[in-house]
Amino acid sequence: LIAWRGGFGDAAVQNAAGNQRALYFDLQNQKLALQDAKAAKDGPVDHWGQYSFAGVQDNYFAAVFLPRTNGQIQFRVLSDSVKSSPNSGEELHAGAAVGGDPRNRFDVFVGPKDYNLLKRVDPRLPQLVDFGTWFGWLARPLFLILNWINDSYVHNFGWAIVVVTVIINIALMPLRFSSIRSMKKMSDLQPQIKAINAKYKGVGLRDPKNQEKNAEVMELYKKHGINPMGGCLPMLIQMPFFLAFYTVLTVAIELRGANWLWVSDLSQPETIPIRILPIAMIVAQFFQQRMTPNPSADPSQQRMMLFMPLIFGFMFYSASSGLVLYWLATNVVGIVQQLIINKTMGVPAVPQPAAVTETPSKRKTGSRR
Repeated sequence: LIAWRGGFGDAAVQNAAGNQRALYFDLQNQKLALQDAKAAKDGPVDHWGQYSFAGVQDNYFAAVFLPRTNGQIQFRVLSDSVKSSPNSGEELHAGAAVGGDPRNRFDVFVGPKDYNLLKRVDPRLPQLVDFGTWFGWLARPLFLILNWINDSYVHNFGWAIVVVTVIINIALMPLRFSSIRSMKKMSDLQPQIKAINAKYKGVGLRDPKNQEKNAEVMELYKKHGINPMGGCLPMLIQMPFFLAFYTVLTVAIELRGANWLWVSDLSQPETIPIRILPIAMIVAQFFQQRMTPNPSADPSQQRMMLFMPLIFGFMFYSASSGLVLYWLATNVVGIVQQLIINKTMGVPAVPQPAAVTETPSKRKTGSRR
């Protein structure tokens, strides 16, 4: 076997050893298989198959062996426990070995996982850039569009992210408008919802009357043409784009070291003492929520919604700057869209039932004899 023992790639990044993987591309299943050092912590692990390449990688670099024949090859996952900077203790590092025949002939690629470079070197190598199983269908074209906008127009990946975000949100504008209408109608229906809840006060979840309550609520929604999930749909559609951006920022070396204004590396968190992008994202998301109709009249739920920007800010504070920039730009575009909807389009209010009052003429009176 020809072996590349544990240790590879950029040792200066956070969790360098944890980012290293042994890998091979299985031609039979058309699938990239990745294994970390823990897979071989109890001893080497062997695989046999038809592989277009096999070796080791981290997020942005790879060292792979490309067989010159299409026969079966042996691939062995190795694990070496060694000290590495900046950590003082030993860490497991993934390694790989290939071969299996008395005589083995391979070409070897060692270098950056630059998509265009990989295509020029060997048509098999672009498969090294793993855009993911679930959202690869979106991450790959998103990466190509980002590259095209950067190369052809803005010449800066930060501004390319902003441009792509604007394009995505404009494309989703009709859906957002429909969502706002639905949320406004649900907000206007809250007095009637509260009346139904009061009617069934004290009814438990397992009580058969709870089904009657839910049926009345759904009938009310149906009467006014409201989809209860309509307000959540834009957020659900945004999530694949968010996950696709996360994947692109993780695997695309083109974004490694790409700067934008004060940000020195879009693939990493900001290096300044107080990170501006997450704080700006919290503020923008707060204003967007304040401008958006709240479909619930429950005060506790409304207070919980006000905490959502803080929760997102905590989650994003250590995220890559490019990912935070995408979410910040999404919120800013959402604010502009909401202003347009509020000022020009308008949303008709759902008519409220008139309050029933008791008049003296209808009041029952008794007579004395």
